[in-house]
Amino acid sequence: MNYQQQLDQFLLQVQKPGRYVGGEQNSVIKDREKVDVRFAFCFPDTYEVGMSHLGMKILYGLLNQIDWCWCERVFAPWMDMEELMRKHQVKLYGLESFDPLTEFDIIGFTLQYELSFTNILNMLDLGGVPVLAKDRPGLEHLVVCGGPCTCNPEPLVDFVDLFMLGEGEEQLPQVVELYRQAKQEGWSKEAYLEKACHIPGVYVPSLYEVDYWEDGRVKEIRAIKGAPEKVTKAIIQDMSKTYYPETFVVPYIDTVHDRAILELMRGCIRGCRFCQAGFLYRPLREKDASVLCEQAHSLCDTTGYEEISLSSLSSSDYSGISELLDDLIDYTSDNKINLSLPSLRIDNFSGELLEKVKRVRKTGLTFAPEAGSQRLRNVINKNITEDDVFASCKVAFEGGYSSFKLYFMLGLPTETLEDCEAIIDLAQRIIDFYYQMPNRPNGRGVNVTISVATFVPKPFTPFQWFGQDTLDTIV
Repeated sequence: MNYQQQLDQFLLQVQKPGRYVGGEQNSVIKDREKVDVRFAFCFPDTYEVGMSHLGMKILYGLLNQIDWCWCERVFAPWMDMEELMRKHQVKLYGLESFDPLTEFDIIGFTLQYELSFTNILNMLDLGGVPVLAKDRPGLEHLVVCGGPCTCNPEPLVDFVDLFMLGEGEEQLPQVVELYRQAKQEGWSKEAYLEKACHIPGVYVPSLYEVDYWEDGRVKEIRAIKGAPEKVTKAIIQDMSKTYYPETFVVPYIDTVHDRAILELMRGCIRGCRFCQAGFLYRPLREKDASVLCEQAHSLCDTTGYEEISLSSLSSSDYSGISELLDDLIDYTSDNKINLSLPSLRIDNFSGELLEKVKRVRKTGLTFAPEAGSQRLRNVINKNITEDDVFASCKVAFEGGYSSFKLYFMLGLPTETLEDCEAIIDLAQRIIDFYYQMPNRPNGRGVNVTISVATFVPKPFTPFQWFGQDTLDTIV
């Protein structure tokens, strides 16, 4: 009995069986006997979350365009599915072949958020792969990790053989190419890792020795066996020329972000002191508007998606946003495709941009002042003033908008109770400002929604050493 037959015995007993059956449009199926390297791209969360992640779409397409490599998708099952898999002794498998993780050469995880780390260990165990790196002595079942959380990989060094810091479009193919050579020539795992550590951005924990002070602080780190003293992240220099998929795998079930995605740029011109992404993805690199338009056409033609989302840390900071929207609006209007423009900045929201947004977006506007008081916005280097806030409100109100959503944070460094109360005060003054406008629409009220998240200090940001508020303090 093969895996698919085993799954047929209990698949209809779980929520959303579509998470586990594969076979989606544009998924890549290859002959396992004709490939040299099999790569399991594991997202340590459910199917709906993983299938929404742009990085997975990019690297899945990138690896599968290599003839001798087959990349498959693996997601964490929900609790009901995991219980049945363990009961029926079905190992975690790839969605393309239904082969268990034990059949793959390289098992890769993307580290998007720290709370997924325990899922990594559970997925390895569910797939029949030893969790500890020391228990995987051979070259097979090499466990690698990439993604933003590799900037602080130490919590996972006992479990992972190799980390990739930075952007993977050039780095990952080199790691896989070297693995192919190692496999063909019969290298040991140690021999492979000693060569892989010289690929830009690759960190091999076993090639570094660490001494500690009595209080647990790091005293010294020594590179051994020729490993570089410092690991420098890999950076894509030209976004317009780097690989981007012509198509996406189209899921059978609803996902968190079920649409075509265009990546405008990487990096951010801002320097908000709490934002890890703003520091990790430096320097700012934009993609040409003409390339973006071509990619939009290709993705919609090959997937049937009826919505395009412009992705970046700050979409309105893209230098060619006006010209890009002109071209995309013509295309989307003619083809009845929705165009989503998230990540607008409150300090560069102009009347001209509003007119374009109105043609593609009928819902409310979302902005992120982050802090209620000017003092605290200065502390976090959120370079917007109350004049910027009310100037944007004026533009939006005069343009017919009466619904706002504002994002704030609690627990920021130096925060006082007055700063927290300023959030409520700012929202109320925006409401009052609306009703004071002489030309507001008759009979229409205003809706201001406040969303508040708790500040979490992140590595490689100016606030990395500030503690996070306790639950008692937050509540």
